[in-house]
Amino acid sequence: MSDYFKYTLDCGLPFIYIYKPEFHKCYAGIGVKYGSSDVSFKLNGKIYHSPDGLAHFIEHKLFLMPEGDTFPLFAKLNAMANAYTTCDRTIYFFTTTSDLKEPLKLLLEMFFTPYFPKEAVEAEKSIITSEIKMYDDIAETKFNQAVLEALYPKHSLSKQVAGTIASVNATTKEDIVAAYKAFYNAKNSRLVIVGNKEPNIVLKLVEDILKPLKKLNYQSEKLMSTNFLKPISKINLKLNVPQNLVTLAIRFKASNKLSLFCNYIIGILDCLLSPTAEFYQELYKKGAFTADIDYYVNTLDETSYAIISTTSDRPMLFLKMLKTKLMNIEVADLNDEILTIYIKHLMARAIAELDTIETLGDNVLDLALENIDYFEEQKQTAKLTPNCFKNYLKYFKTADYVLAICKKVQK
Repeated sequence: MSDYFKYTLDCGLPFIYIYKPEFHKCYAGIGVKYGSSDVSFKLNGKIYHSPDGLAHFIEHKLFLMPEGDTFPLFAKLNAMANAYTTCDRTIYFFTTTSDLKEPLKLLLEMFFTPYFPKEAVEAEKSIITSEIKMYDDIAETKFNQAVLEALYPKHSLSKQVAGTIASVNATTKEDIVAAYKAFYNAKNSRLVIVGNKEPNIVLKLVEDILKPLKKLNYQSEKLMSTNFLKPISKINLKLNVPQNLVTLAIRFKASNKLSLFCNYIIGILDCLLSPTAEFYQELYKKGAFTADIDYYVNTLDETSYAIISTTSDRPMLFLKMLKTKLMNIEVADLNDEILTIYIKHLMARAIAELDTIETLGDNVLDLALENIDYFEEQKQTAKLTPNCFKNYLKYFKTADYVLAICKKVQK
């Protein structure tokens, strides 16, 4: 498309600019391929095993500069800034209706010239541990974490993003500096801007800002184990929840390297679990669930998984029926009408995203960190037909399953 530009900057940082002259707001985001699962790495020949939650800890501290906390500084520039960490990435971004230059300068300086004074690291521990305690008090969060730990037993992918109270308290400035050097470099990061200025002007602006900054490029290597233990097939918890929670977790023998895998899996699940589907009606008539059935798919570099959840008075019935159906799914279970509606939904969503600056910028950056071109993926999506989904049924037959129940505590 004519308003989409890809560059590799002089420092080696890949940069995507989406030119939207009709927009009044601008988005800028920079992401690094480093998240909570990246606990082991090699830096300059030395192997490090960092405390759990370190990526999230760095996310917090990167907003500190010698001038102080950058959130008020962004606000003074009429920019709304935020960040988030997942298991495999950390993203920092802002939106603004004012001039792009100054908040962009602040974002890139913050990212490439970190400030980690020891006293600030120690002070941050109480803030993060308070955050952990807050989520520990939420029963649903405990259950979801238990499901992930059953799906990826003793693997870094199942670690809590924020870590534990013990791991946070054990974190040192040296841990932070080592991980920052290993991951926060130009080649392991991606910059995305959606704005209304001419591309050549924005490109020069970015290069001028980056030129005086120190871009670290140490010899480093991520050490991620791909030797997954077999999932724990069943888990049962009793927690203070208002209704029985039930989840079927599915670990596929596939990864994000398989184009559009997430979309194919969701489309197939729609054929079974959307309210008009025959199987959904069968579950309903047997009283297998008591609320909406929710499902999502997460694809990563080494693996992918789906989570299907609802509430139920007959949780084991729901789980057994669903697992049996998925393990024995056939072409006859696909519904052309449902798949056609789903494909139309994907296309409508793609069109809507083009006019929603935060969603567009965030999705482009998310995929760029996986070395996936957002607009090429949209072109592939536009070619989807119901017939395309047949080849993906096999992934359900070869998957591993976790049956998880969280029963409410009887008073």
